[in-house]
Amino acid sequence: MKFLPALCSFPFLLILQIVPIRPSFATTIVVLKTQSEIVAGADSMGLYLTGNRRMSNSFCKIHQVHDFFIANAGFYDTRAGQRLNIQELVTRVARKSDPLTVAVNRSSGAIAGALSQAISDAREDDGLYNVLVGGNVVTFFFGFEDGKPAAYANRFSVMTQPEHSKVPLIDGTYESCGPQCVPANGNPYLMHTRSEAMDEFRSKNLGLLRDDPVAFVRSMIFSDMAANKDRSGPPVDILQIDRNGPKWIEKKPNCP
Repeated sequence: MKFLPALCSFPFLLILQIVPIRPSFATTIVVLKTQSEIVAGADSMGLYLTGNRRMSNSFCKIHQVHDFFIANAGFYDTRAGQRLNIQELVTRVARKSDPLTVAVNRSSGAIAGALSQAISDAREDDGLYNVLVGGNVVTFFFGFEDGKPAAYANRFSVMTQPEHSKVPLIDGTYESCGPQCVPANGNPYLMHTRSEAMDEFRSKNLGLLRDDPVAFVRSMIFSDMAANKDRSGPPVDILQIDRNGPKWIEKKPNCP
């Protein structure tokens, strides 16, 4: 099955009370794929928006779903049973027998639909609606597929709508480096949340990228936290996956 196309748009529909993390306080996530392993890392900062705005440094952003992992950025719901709880949503729509590519495709449509409904319902709350419009939901998927490392990502961005428009749109962009993906330059394949600090770190540390993936991921996250203290903060969780299975290099005690 082919991966989803590079760009698509979805009409909006409807949902109720959500507890999102504001996009501008989204997160720092890095996923690095070599020919033999995946190294993924995330910071721990998030912002609750309902009631009094409350910053927290205890968010668990890397989660296992069946035999693969996801990491979330942007706004999403941390409560059980809510439509924008991305971990629950992916667990529900992805089947245990699915290849990772198929699970990503199933999940992408479900995430876009849930986001669509969330925005439509938020029209009744101007403050929440203004936060969501122009924001995004980013999900990284990674693990082993056909015995080799594979990593995928989708980003759904809420477009600013013309005045009086009742049909907002979501733009979806996709990135993939499946089991047969080999970067032309021979370096590991790198995905991460958008950040000038991380782009600069990568350009200055290509040797570390090639020689020590774990150290590279850790250092890249710390460089982003140092440059963006308003939206990113410690502690850092780091997961390594190879043929022997997943291994947490660093992990908060409160994370499952």
